[in-house]
Amino acid sequence: MIKYIILLILSLTNLFSEYLKTDDNESNVYYSSEHFRVVAGISYIDDLEIKNIAYRYLDSAEITWNKEIVELGFKQPKNSDTKKIDIYIGNKDAIGQDAIDTTIVSDFAGYATSYPSDGTPYFVINPILNDNQIKVTISHEFFHTIQYAYFDDNQISYEKWIKNIWWLEATAVLMEDEVYDDIDDYLYFLNPFFDKSYSSFELYDGSHEYSMVIFAKYIKEKYGLQIIKDSFSSIDTSGDDGYYEILDTLLINNHNSSMKIALNEFAKWISNSPKYFEEGSLYPELKHFKTTDNITIEKGGIVVMDNLNSGWNMTALSNTNISNLDILNLKYIWSYQDGIWSNNLPSTNYKQISDINSTKGYWVNVDNNSSNYYTYYDSVDLDISGLSAKWHLLSTTKKLNMDLFNNTQVVWQYKNNEWFVYTNKDTDYKVIDSILPYSSYWVLK
Repeated sequence: MIKYIILLILSLTNLFSEYLKTDDNESNVYYSSEHFRVVAGISYIDDLEIKNIAYRYLDSAEITWNKEIVELGFKQPKNSDTKKIDIYIGNKDAIGQDAIDTTIVSDFAGYATSYPSDGTPYFVINPILNDNQIKVTISHEFFHTIQYAYFDDNQISYEKWIKNIWWLEATAVLMEDEVYDDIDDYLYFLNPFFDKSYSSFELYDGSHEYSMVIFAKYIKEKYGLQIIKDSFSSIDTSGDDGYYEILDTLLINNHNSSMKIALNEFAKWISNSPKYFEEGSLYPELKHFKTTDNITIEKGGIVVMDNLNSGWNMTALSNTNISNLDILNLKYIWSYQDGIWSNNLPSTNYKQISDINSTKGYWVNVDNNSSNYYTYYDSVDLDISGLSAKWHLLSTTKKLNMDLFNNTQVVWQYKNNEWFVYTNKDTDYKVIDSILPYSSYWVLK
């Protein structure tokens, strides 16, 4: 066994120890491996530093090819069965096919695109990167060239492209860790998500889209890589739908799930990362919010609210089955609908709560201060005017102004062990100025 490992190491060393060097006598010098060609300007033909950079690029590129295509089974880049994929050493005067620009700004690690004339992909890498940066950048940019094999980017409008960058970048960062699991460079991308988990999945701001690797990791761990491959194949024929809707369809059709179900579980995973993710102990703390922060959940977003005080609380709950609720220190839950009380207790004469509705209100009792999480699917509007003339226990994930309740008799809330009221009659109770998000209230029409 030891002899076999030594022979394997020697064979890999020989494979990556020498590459074919050529030039065109006019503009470029080339270093080639089985699947790739590194390109620099002809003036660097005898430059040992450039040769060293080229060899490091090719080593990493072939390792990446073997992982992403041979082992994981993704498609080969377009035209790579007859052409090598060009890797330009940025800012080294190479003259690219179709006269493409091979410069790169100093704070970019790399970028991938394709030649206009034939659609063959290529990428440009910053020459100032260290070894680990080269490895993760090439595994990332090469995966972009794989993504382009699944769809015709000429069929995708600019607006649709911007809307869907989040999934392309999230999965490309995912591949960095798949190819080089020991480097863990993806950890540096996570803060934007963990700080603003309520933001839209489709947010494109130069950082958030990379932080969405955490959702790509969840999808891969829970549902496997095939759903990622299938999502790429669907984008150029999806009309106005983007990857968010595509993933929802794939989860419904192939996994007896949905984005609604997945988001609910994903919220659990990120709320307790060390329990669910292999490297979760290294992740940032998920930021918690208070109802006074007035946070609105955007498309796909998740928010954790510290809105449960020790004792009884009137609160909103996430739209899920009661068995999926993940509330620490939970003792009792009560709901009221159509004159009927229900609870979570197994041995009472009351009806038992099964499914949680995020527009219905709940009384929740906890032993200590606790949190609730809410997902994009909890952020719905309720038509107060359509309520029947009786008592209702309702909740909201959005701030409500009291002019919505002009046609009601009275609104009550219990907050911090004290009752508040909104009414057109004289009262000795404190008056409700507004209904804060992620809270519950009684209303009588």
